[in-house]
Amino acid sequence: MRYLLGVDGGGTGCRVAIADMHGAVLAECRGGAANIATNYTQARANIIAACAEAVAAAGLPEGALGQCHAVLGLAGSNLGDYAARLGADLPFAANEIVNDSIITLEGAIGGVEGCIAAIGTGSVFAARDAQGVHMLGGWGFLLGDDGSGARLGKDILHLTVLAHDGVRPHSPLTADLLAEFSNRPDVIVETAKTWSPGDFGKLAPRVVEAWRQGDAHATAVLGHHADLVQDSLDALGFSPDKAFCMLGGLGHVYLELLDPKYQAAAQPPKGNALSGAVALAHRQFGAP
Repeated sequence: MRYLLGVDGGGTGCRVAIADMHGAVLAECRGGAANIATNYTQARANIIAACAEAVAAAGLPEGALGQCHAVLGLAGSNLGDYAARLGADLPFAANEIVNDSIITLEGAIGGVEGCIAAIGTGSVFAARDAQGVHMLGGWGFLLGDDGSGARLGKDILHLTVLAHDGVRPHSPLTADLLAEFSNRPDVIVETAKTWSPGDFGKLAPRVVEAWRQGDAHATAVLGHHADLVQDSLDALGFSPDKAFCMLGGLGHVYLELLDPKYQAAAQPPKGNALSGAVALAHRQFGAP
């Protein structure tokens, strides 16, 4: 017997679905972090463990893992040689590794032309047109992740430090944040050195809430990133006549800030990234 595996792997965890060769899902499970650019060794171990758990959950023998044909949509797979290394280091019969934006695109709009923005702790944009599938962004927190929760958190802390120095006036949010760090910007700096993108992202709900209350700095930060989100969609070739989804925890927030043409074109996703991975696995390896 042969089976299909779909894997959706990100920086906070991975999800796995095992299916028959017609794409019917037999079992799903969750595992640990799977960003192969952040920690290759641990990500590989987490992916294999989660896939083994899915095999067991489906009631299949342990050896079925070697009969699986897998599509893995993984954060970090567009960087370095991590995808090539992992592809040669997995126990499956066959595998294809793509960026997680590709399976998210497939899950959201299916096989039609259109584009998505997936914006949560990080961000990535993807589109399908007559020439194929394209992605934009996905470069990580240091030089990318425009619009992301992590960038919102970092930027509002930057403004907090500027307000302390008198370069900018305080807003209620920056004043509150400074007070939480004992009114000491040096404490902010030393604390931020230890933070992951996820830690910065924990400030994003406060930025959004403050924006809704009219906070000047929250409005400036969200407005700046909304411009980058809109420019990214335009660079992908957004068309109001094609499928379009705004995804992730912040997708609906940015949709409120975009031009009305994006709001009118937006539609609910057909599925999620995991269903997209299974669909791609079926298309690549499955039965007709």
